[in-house]
Amino acid sequence: MVKSFITLIALFLVFIFATGQNRADSLLVFIGEKIEVKYSPIDKNLFVDTLIEGNDTIINRQFVIDHKYIAKYKILKLVQGNFKWDTIEFTVFDHYGVPPFSKYQTVLLFVSYSNGKLYHEKYQYYDLYLTSSGEWASPYSMRDYNHAYKNSITVKPEKIQFKNEISFPVSNMSEKEVKRCYPKSYFKIENDRAIAVYGNYVDDLFKLKQQTILKARGIFR
Repeated sequence: MVKSFITLIALFLVFIFATGQNRADSLLVFIGEKIEVKYSPIDKNLFVDTLIEGNDTIINRQFVIDHKYIAKYKILKLVQGNFKWDTIEFTVFDHYGVPPFSKYQTVLLFVSYSNGKLYHEKYQYYDLYLTSSGEWASPYSMRDYNHAYKNSITVKPEKIQFKNEISFPVSNMSEKEVKRCYPKSYFKIENDRAIAVYGNYVDDLFKLKQQTILKARGIFR
């Protein structure tokens, strides 16, 4: 009787653990200030393409799928997850080369644990800028607001007074590209630059990712 009771308790605890754990539990979201992002050579992350030519000659070709980088950031504010240190180091894989987020000094980053190691959620970040009220915000994100899961979005872009002008060059873009990337509803086009007028603060930026790409990846429901 006692043995059966203990077995039931054990099974219950296993069930609670299994159902209580999900990918969201391993996600860290934070405002980070760049310390360094450096290239890290790899030779294991290869794709082998097998060709058969002529008289059944087998040729193996190897391609590097991604470029690997090691990023180190100072955590200015932890938005999601538990992390006890004020600096964080994680691995980044990027198919196109240098991670775009490394161009900015302050970013909202999304990092997940996998087998005890930290990895950047591929391509996910927001470049952040101070507002006149001293908060962090990012300009309107055309890509996220037009994601395939856009019907799930509950947040809205809002008018933001950035501390300094946040603008992007458009002189080398076609009129169609400018309209697509910097819609006039959210940007002011002036002197061959798109000036950010609307955007979102950090909490809503996180919600925007939760309801789109992170939902698509199965991290949130």
